Amino acid sequence: MKTIDISKWNRKKYYEYYKNYQYPLFSINVDIDISLLIKYIKSKELSFFSSFLYVVMKAINQIDEFKYRIREDTVILHDVVHPSYTVLNDEDNYVFCNTDFTDSFNEFIKNVKNSIDIAKKGDNLEDDESKDDLIFISSLPWISFQSVTHPIDTANPDSFPRVTFGKYRLENNIYKIPLSIAAHHGLCDGLHVARFLKILDEEIKDLTKN
Repeated sequence: MKTIDISKWNRKKYYEYYKNYQYPLFSINVDIDISLLIKYIKSKELSFFSSFLYVVMKAINQIDEFKYRIREDTVILHDVVHPSYTVLNDEDNYVFCNTDFTDSFNEFIKNVKNSIDIAKKGDNLEDDESKDDLIFISSLPWISFQSVTHPIDTANPDSFPRVTFGKYRLENNIYKIPLSIAAHHGLCDGLHVARFLKILDEEIKDLTKN
């Protein structure tokens, strides 16, 4: 982790322009081709959620703009960011669940399963305020959506990026999934979302080539 020298930062004017917005997030919603991933997880009998979460987080961690966070009047850059996601507990209410990201696919899949097993037994709806090295992840496996909005405390907006994915579907022999990416516009632009999507596609191909 390092602190950004805002006076020399190439995003200084964008950060200063958006930092006092009550709602500084922008969002982009796309459908992406996950045919290779679906074929792979079915052949390996793997969890779709854990596998897709892995490639999403691996791609995100290659882009600094998703790892910037605002702390009062400073901006910091994390070395690694981790997923904070929602799962349903035994009462069909969602709870918060965190898993540390690791480059090892097998280790990450195992850790996600363990985290979910523990979280489902509780009712946690509180974030650790000392941690801002997180990406907020939501999964809507019942809905193939076209857009998503997020509840934001406009009196105290945060700088966490948000990634939401929905129900995948087969369309013209291609498996597609809706994906929504939201980020603080003072820290990130549409160009960086486009780079994320390109890297995500590359990570899916890399994971499934064996």
